[in-house]
Amino acid sequence: MRRSLYRIFGIAFAFCCLIGLPSCGHEQQLVSIAIQPTTETFGDAKTPVIDNRGDSVQLKALGSYIHPPVTKDITNQVVWTSNTPEMVTVDPKSGLITATGDACGGTIISATVTTNESAGGIPSSGALVTGTMTANVVCFTGSVRQGPNAAADLRAQLVEP
Repeated sequence: MRRSLYRIFGIAFAFCCLIGLPSCGHEQQLVSIAIQPTTETFGDAKTPVIDNRGDSVQLKALGSYIHPPVTKDITNQVVWTSNTPEMVTVDPKSGLITATGDACGGTIISATVTTNESAGGIPSSGALVTGTMTANVVCFTGSVRQGPNAAADLRAQLVEP
């Protein structure tokens, strides 16, 4: 009877050790950020850039962690920035990008988290983990819209302030 009891306790102890093994006793650590979508394009060559004003897309930040390996939605835990805010702005808390209608070209949108440890587990005053995506605003090529009112549409755009 005692042998069976020791055997059961031994098996239970080994099971508990195996369950705790994947985490290696370390805290979960963010190692990378992926942004979805990876690329977003506003407008087309036949539409004046100003017509794209206010078009927006919600971005999503996915954090990849180790100990144990897992991917989590961290969209509201990152700080969002645009390197060309005169072209595309981004809400720093939510990740909503919006075309301004003032410029065309490409811009980089970043999602950044400051952690308190380096990848090697060494305490630091602020290790950065950043992910990026590209937002494009297509430049107007000067070709006019086709159709029966194309000339009137062009005149109206030239007269607008």
